[in-house]
Amino acid sequence: MGADRLLVFARRPAAGLREMRLTPPLAPDDAAAVYEACLRDVLALAARERARIELWYEVDGRAREYFETEFAHLPRAEQVPGPLGERLHDAFAWSFADETERTVVVTGESPTIPDDVLTAAFTDLREVDAVLGPTRSGRPYLIGLRAASWPRAATLLREVAWGTPSCLRSAVECANAADLVLRVLPGWYGIEGPEDLARARDDARPDSHLARWLASEAGRRYVAPAAGGPDRR
Repeated sequence: MGADRLLVFARRPAAGLREMRLTPPLAPDDAAAVYEACLRDVLALAARERARIELWYEVDGRAREYFETEFAHLPRAEQVPGPLGERLHDAFAWSFADETERTVVVTGESPTIPDDVLTAAFTDLREVDAVLGPTRSGRPYLIGLRAASWPRAATLLREVAWGTPSCLRSAVECANAADLVLRVLPGWYGIEGPEDLARARDDARPDSHLARWLASEAGRRYVAPAAGGPDRR
């Protein structure tokens, strides 16, 4: 298999399937529409990379049908059940068993990350054991490992309490204890609450799915247009 692999972690957009921290104030259908827009934008950003792109989705009763229908052009895989650390471990183990040299996982909730972040992550993995893109919520928007550090780096996935405010500090401590060189990428945000939508109004690419949703009638119910109009760019 090729040297680089980019795994997009996703779930099926569905009203009421999972609490997204967008509801309230967003109606469940609107929250699902936001997530779908985010996912499509992340996949568009991923497509610019030279890496092999794969879509790894959380299992539910209709997830396989949805992803086969909407993303038939992409290789797909089901995430194992369990906490994020276990799901990450399974995905990295599978990728490295397929002779990938560098693997990066990015979440479907971070559509506004700067254009150069994914490229930088793969470049950094030529020099370091792991890369991590933190968010304030504790759930990383990106984590990457290289095969040369596997399975030693597996401890980083299983021992860090992902999703907690202390996860960045815990990851640094865990990497140091395992003698892993961890490079922390610039902090960013995922679309995890209404305040993130307000920020994304300014950061979303003008031609993106999320920008179009924010400019729609539904989007304007929750986020006021930026000064100067819905598209200042």
